Amino acid sequence: MSEIESFDAIILGAGLSGLSAADSLMELGYQCAIVDTGFPGSGASGAPMMLANPATGRRARRMWRAEDCFESLLKYLIKIEKKTGRRCYSLNGVVRPALTAEIADDFNRSPDKYEWLAGWIEWIDAEKFSEQFPYFNTKFGGLYIPKGITLKGAEYCESMVQYLESENCYTLFGSKPEIIKNGNQWIIQIEGDIQLITRIVIDATGYQQTINKHWSFIPLHPIKGQTATLHFDEQIPLKHSVSSLGYIAVMPDHPNEITVGSTYEHLFQDQKPDPKGLSYLRGKLEKTLPGYWAKSKSVEQWASVRVSVQDKMPVIGEHPECKGLYFIGAMGSKGLMMSRYVADILAQNICNGIPLEPSLSLERFI
Repeated sequence: MSEIESFDAIILGAGLSGLSAADSLMELGYQCAIVDTGFPGSGASGAPMMLANPATGRRARRMWRAEDCFESLLKYLIKIEKKTGRRCYSLNGVVRPALTAEIADDFNRSPDKYEWLAGWIEWIDAEKFSEQFPYFNTKFGGLYIPKGITLKGAEYCESMVQYLESENCYTLFGSKPEIIKNGNQWIIQIEGDIQLITRIVIDATGYQQTINKHWSFIPLHPIKGQTATLHFDEQIPLKHSVSSLGYIAVMPDHPNEITVGSTYEHLFQDQKPDPKGLSYLRGKLEKTLPGYWAKSKSVEQWASVRVSVQDKMPVIGEHPECKGLYFIGAMGSKGLMMSRYVADILAQNICNGIPLEPSLSLERFI
């Protein structure tokens, strides 16, 4: 017997972007369904640990809409925690050690150059930095960014699903959907005679977007990232996560482990972890925290692919020819920081017709 259900919107993909889009639409009164061929966070969103760091790039540039993105994410995390009783994040800030004199010069100028709000970023000179953080391999000082969040990606996605389901969001995982256009409606056909009907489909499938013919006009660029989670017999002295040659994520609730992560390959053949990537991460860790790799008792690897575009800005909007088909993604390494705020912008566009700003809209590629 067939199961047929109708929804205001169906979101394809249960990663950061897709789950955030579902919540943003539901806050505006839409009844939503989420469909994923895998499980929540099965792609790049499921990293063992990840950072929301508003000071990006070599010069610690203030990220686009940093304050709005941060507050939107934190509000969402608190809402989920209150509803589910699960806490998967830590507001423990980010340290950026300056490993060279040139980087130190850039970091020193960042607070004034990028018009940071008071309390968002602090330059610490070499002597004071060495006193506060003696374990770093630097004599040039560094930055402290209090507004930094570290969280466990897979647990975050699972918590989001638990929250959304408690708010009557329909979810279906582990089945490959067939997407059919029928007049002004979309039919999502699922194995086992399940049909989901909607006028709005939001594609938040991440890497799959790069091979989807609908989005061939968007110059999507897949980038492989890899992490190594190190476990120690004793508690490590790090209290803040670190942005240096990639990132080093720590959480006070897990004092015996760190996760080292970095972009690994722009041209890759395999999405799985590999020994070359592990060696790459080890070298990066040694340059920032000498001796830590040797002290670890075990190492777990993880890898996935995230998507970006050349201007490093998110991409959202409705397909120019397929009415009711929307895109959200291409947030690259800033997905954790940006996803909830950008989802709100897309939801307002869908529900209330508020125009998208050109720097986000997929129309910039048409």
